[in-house]
Amino acid sequence: MVNKSIVFIFIITTSIFSFLAYKPADVVIAGPLMTDQELFNEELKILSEATGLKIKYIELIDVEDYLINDNSNSEVDLALIPNPQGVVNLGERNIIIPISKLVNDVELMNNFSNHLINITTSKKTKENYGVFFRLLPNSFIWYDIEKFQEAGSPVFQSYEEMVSFTSERAKNGNETWCLDSESGASTGWIASNWLEDLILHEYGPEIYDSWSQQSLLPGSKEVILSINEIGKLIFIENAVYGGNERIVRKEFRNNFINLLSNETDCIFSWSGQYADYYMPEESEFGIDYDFFKFPSTKNPDAMVGIGDILVALNDNSDSVIVFEKLTSNQFGAAWMIDENSSYVPANMNNNNLVTNKLLIKQIGMTKQALQKDLFRYDASEVMERRIGADKLLASLKQYIDLGSEKAYKDLELIIEDLQSSF
Repeated sequence: MVNKSIVFIFIITTSIFSFLAYKPADVVIAGPLMTDQELFNEELKILSEATGLKIKYIELIDVEDYLINDNSNSEVDLALIPNPQGVVNLGERNIIIPISKLVNDVELMNNFSNHLINITTSKKTKENYGVFFRLLPNSFIWYDIEKFQEAGSPVFQSYEEMVSFTSERAKNGNETWCLDSESGASTGWIASNWLEDLILHEYGPEIYDSWSQQSLLPGSKEVILSINEIGKLIFIENAVYGGNERIVRKEFRNNFINLLSNETDCIFSWSGQYADYYMPEESEFGIDYDFFKFPSTKNPDAMVGIGDILVALNDNSDSVIVFEKLTSNQFGAAWMIDENSSYVPANMNNNNLVTNKLLIKQIGMTKQALQKDLFRYDASEVMERRIGADKLLASLKQYIDLGSEKAYKDLELIIEDLQSSF
């Protein structure tokens, strides 16, 4: 009888501890897999310990699709959405709630740029549905340090100066650029980044916003001239490694191996933050490679990029606490101090200590753009998807692939076809 009692007590005790150990999460966050996911997970662990809340992160390939199709059975409280159009879509479907229920308007306006607030605000409901969590800046020119120094360590004040430098080197048969950009069905997205840089830096944020919102048509002089500016660089004979034909045919991830190879002449690559992920493992920032911001005399502090936006499916007290912590200017202290961190906060008042030299440089440039409201979200992601994620990319791919004479001749036809989609 004693043995049975002991067994019974053991079972009850084990059940209690099992229940406590497997306590359901207080707050569930859904989002994409990040390049430094382990660092983000560690940050969530610190947040969990500080608040006493159990926080669970679910990695999803398409968060927006998941919330739309599984919303009725979803355990998700908060989510990270990688594009503002998706945020507005979820808000207008009443799947996520206005952030006015979670964040004070004054605090929001003090910490985030007007542009980042505007693009997550619905024109239909006039409600804002998200707060930017992090940014991934795009407007960079990466270079091989050794080749750069051998070329005289040129300093460019404008895009025109880069084109002129490229043209002079090409006369001696030296290919200045590595620009491979093939990306399967999405080929053209890197070229769309080039176009965005040119429009924003040459014509400023108002023209850029009109274009991204599709009120400025592809046939406008600003867009046509900017596409031609791409051609002025890539169609210079001997300017690009492998010629313009290679650009849309060779996988972009290998581009940076070629950039740092001693077997190529190319010094530069026009790429976003993602370039660092694909540099050869044995290479080191500041020793083998570096970058500078896209040069401009008219809008030198402008920056184009993408990011993740924090949204809420409910406003219970636990969710509000975590939401406020994730978007505060104190968040990310442990994440940002790690040498491998790639976290660029969207909160322009975030002053956490950063030790990664590459990240210090990127955050400094991004913060300067944010404070002057010159950071602009990737236009192809703001446009209707049938245009930004399809027609625009296909048009730029076609333009690049045509080659110099044919591209200039057929640009009008390409523009007409693109404009017919607007």
